[in-house]
Amino acid sequence: MEKERIKITNSAESANAKIKGLYECYAGVCDVISPEQARAMAEELRRNRKNPDRKVMIGVMTGHFALRPDKDDPGEQRSVFPSREEISLGFTDDPDVLNTVHFADLYRPREAQTLLDDLELIVEYGGEHLHAIQLDVTWPDPDEIDKFKEAHPELKIILQIGQTALNEAGKDPQKVVELLDRYGDSIDFVLLDMSMGKGKNMESEGLLPLLRLIQKELPGLGLAVAGGLGPDSMEPLEPVAKEFPGISIDAQGRLKPPGAKADSLGHIISTTPANLDRSNDYIRKSCAMLDNPKEE
Repeated sequence: MEKERIKITNSAESANAKIKGLYECYAGVCDVISPEQARAMAEELRRNRKNPDRKVMIGVMTGHFALRPDKDDPGEQRSVFPSREEISLGFTDDPDVLNTVHFADLYRPREAQTLLDDLELIVEYGGEHLHAIQLDVTWPDPDEIDKFKEAHPELKIILQIGQTALNEAGKDPQKVVELLDRYGDSIDFVLLDMSMGKGKNMESEGLLPLLRLIQKELPGLGLAVAGGLGPDSMEPLEPVAKEFPGISIDAQGRLKPPGAKADSLGHIISTTPANLDRSNDYIRKSCAMLDNPKEE
């Protein structure tokens, strides 16, 4: 696969990029396994969105050991994530949803090179309505991502850049861009998420310089942010939304019912579903904040 990011330089190229889906954006809700709730969230989005290309991401978490019930689970992954048979329970054919499996690599030894096999299991259990896979993986091998994208070009790939990935890049925005550029067109979105499922508030001012550089150097790459977003904590998104009104967002921990538990690593347990009322309130508030004309 040719490893070159699409450069948007004129209206014709911009139109082609839109056809490829690069201008689609989403408001993500993680931990949804009910199709009725997924449809209700899509209806809430339709009532409130300003951009017809914005979708609601219906997310579900999984990991190496959750996908492989025949293997010994050295940690607590199977108590943290839904079973592989539950992955697709919330997925529907609603045109305004982006059904996404979030693959978390936090519990698997990095020396165990099984990423391609794990992704193929996600395709198998994600079912016919799977649209995207989010890689909560620290700088996966670009060759492996290329191979998977070649085999499944219809699936969008979202690469999470969390605190560990940022640290491995020396907290250097230019180094982050150089590492991202290795993936070429094999990834569709980059998600900047320093909270990584722990419900910590986004530090917008720290993210803005990196967002600006990624947009400048890799203009065809979709941008997304996350970090403690929820119906009562949308304020940190405001500076980002003003400068990047079409940005995608994702939320998890703050959409849970009160008292939701975390695992030993501090990540909110994914078997506790997102609360519908809190999710719809978050969707409404995100629509009010996003997709407004950018002030010049």
